[in-house]
Amino acid sequence: MQLPFGKSTSIIGLDIGSASVKAVELTSKAKGIELQHVGVAKLPPEAIVQGAFLNSSAIVDAIREAVDGAGTRTKNVATAVSGHSLIVKKISLPSMTRDELEESIRWEAEQYIPFDINEVNLDFQILNSGETEGQMEVLLVAAKKDLIDDYVNVIAEAGLHSTVLDVEAFAVENAFEANYEIGADEVVALADIGAQVVNINVVANGIPA
Repeated sequence: MQLPFGKSTSIIGLDIGSASVKAVELTSKAKGIELQHVGVAKLPPEAIVQGAFLNSSAIVDAIREAVDGAGTRTKNVATAVSGHSLIVKKISLPSMTRDELEESIRWEAEQYIPFDINEVNLDFQILNSGETEGQMEVLLVAAKKDLIDDYVNVIAEAGLHSTVLDVEAFAVENAFEANYEIGADEVVALADIGAQVVNINVVANGIPA
C-alpha cells in the first residue's frame, strides 16, 4: 500500500478532536506503512464544539505541540473532518459516465443536501454502474466550505501543509482495510468513539452501507 502524497515518503496523520489533537508520522517502506512517531496535546474546553472551531489559536497551539511531541520534521498532513457541516448520502442516479456526472453533480446534489450548493465542496464515488438497469449508486459527500477552510487554515498557521482531507468515518474504514482482511460477504461495523461524538460506519462488501 502506498501513501497518497506523491514523491514524499512520509506524512503526518492529524486527528483534531474536541478534547485533544493527535499526530502520528507514517512512513512508506518496501514492506508496507510504518508508524514512526506519535504526539498528543490537550485542547482547552470548548475550543471545538459540535465540530465548530471556536478557539482557533488554541487549536493551532495544540497542533504544534502534538507535532513537536511526535518529533517529526514532515510538513505534509492528512486529516479528516466530521460534524453537522458534513453530509454523506448514498443516492441513486440515472446511469452515466464519470465525466457526465462531474458536469451534472452540482445540480444532482442540490436535491439531496440541506445547504446552499454554492457554500459547499462536493465529491462523489460511483459505487456501481449497472446492477439496476438504467440506474447507478453514487456516494455523495458535501462539506461546507467554512468547515474545510477552518481545517486548512489552522494547519497552515501551525506551519504545515494540508495534503489529504478525508471524512472521518472513511479514514477509519481505510485504516481498517489496510490492516485486516475480510471476506466478500462479511459485514463490519466500525465505531470511532471520541470525547463528544461517535461515528459508526457499517461496511458491506467493501462499501459503506
